[in-house]
Amino acid sequence: MIEDIYFQDEGKVKILAASVGISKKRWIAITEDEDDGGKHREKMSEYRIDHLPIIPNNGVITEFYKTKTPDNFTEIEKELISHEDVLPIDTTIETVIDKFCKEKKSFYFLSFNKEISGLITIGNLNCKQVQVYVFSLVCELERELAIFLNFHLNNDEILKWLNEKSEGSKEKRNKYSQILNTYNTLAEQGLENMLTEHLFFVDFFNIIKSYGLHNELLLSKQVWKSFSSINELRNKIAHPTRSLLDNSNTINDLGKRLLKINDLLFRLNTYKKTNNL
Repeated sequence: MIEDIYFQDEGKVKILAASVGISKKRWIAITEDEDDGGKHREKMSEYRIDHLPIIPNNGVITEFYKTKTPDNFTEIEKELISHEDVLPIDTTIETVIDKFCKEKKSFYFLSFNKEISGLITIGNLNCKQVQVYVFSLVCELERELAIFLNFHLNNDEILKWLNEKSEGSKEKRNKYSQILNTYNTLAEQGLENMLTEHLFFVDFFNIIKSYGLHNELLLSKQVWKSFSSINELRNKIAHPTRSLLDNSNTINDLGKRLLKINDLLFRLNTYKKTNNL
């Protein structure tokens, strides 16, 4: 049975394929009796789906229809489900995304007790559950970046950077002046917290670059610059009206950015343990 499944692992939100895919109770399929040679094309075209399971009378699902190219319903093939087409329903969404990228696939059937129980496609990744997963990673990364930054810089050094930025372009003046005004107001009221709590996500990357702190993580300036693409992913999930994946943000883009997040989290955690932070 496919249902929403979440669990915690070392404080991280883990989401399984079961909560993202579609169970065979809800998917669009065609029965053996309906499969008269043309009904499958009608269904796939009507519902705009590229994969259509075939439900035989004995209930054992072994075949499906698949478009040769996405959204093109003029060329459709009937295929046998192979071992490479199937993942267990308890596969983490992180692994699913990684396999989508590495194996260049657009779908997997999901299995439970060695029986086909659902289907997950790249299109299913544009859902709230996957956004929750990505958001949890971004939040964890932001916390670790704050710990790293506060270890190397004091408030005065961060304030200096903010003041310099507040003297830049109009857009930067408005952005950083607001941060400074908010922080100073709270300080006057005795309610201030860590200055890093007021920074935007992208500011962590820019401050670390400005002070050359990326060297502490054994990353060159050029490589560190490439990590800024994580902010594009953060902006995607911060706006619920924007799809996680579209023509300009492919599954490969998502996979590469998630790898960058996990790489940076590993480096930051290793650095924290090495320095007893």
